[in-house]
Amino acid sequence: MAALTPTVVKKTEFAGEIKAKIFTVVPTTSSDTIDLSTHFDTIHAVIPVIQAGMDAALTGVQASFSGTTVTLATFEQDGTVATDWTGAVIRVIVLGSDYGVTA
Repeated sequence: MAALTPTVVKKTEFAGEIKAKIFTVVPTTSSDTIDLSTHFDTIHAVIPVIQAGMDAALTGVQASFSGTTVTLATFEQDGTVATDWTGAVIRVIVLGSDYGVTA
């Protein structure tokens, strides 16, 4: 498991308290974490998308979250954990609130 540093691509807001922020990360292990505590105080949903580098060694990504930490799991075409992330970039769309957060 590796801690990834996200790059903010875009941020926006809906009417009310919920914000949508889009990040990109480069995966390094089959289960990476992203600390978004400087961007959100509460996360409601995470949507990961493979932006680049999809091939037989990387065909899927799943996300889970606890508090403000997101965990990404990557998979090969046969469903086993990925071991090669050459050229891979994952875009992570996160919905949440950011009361008191300045990033």
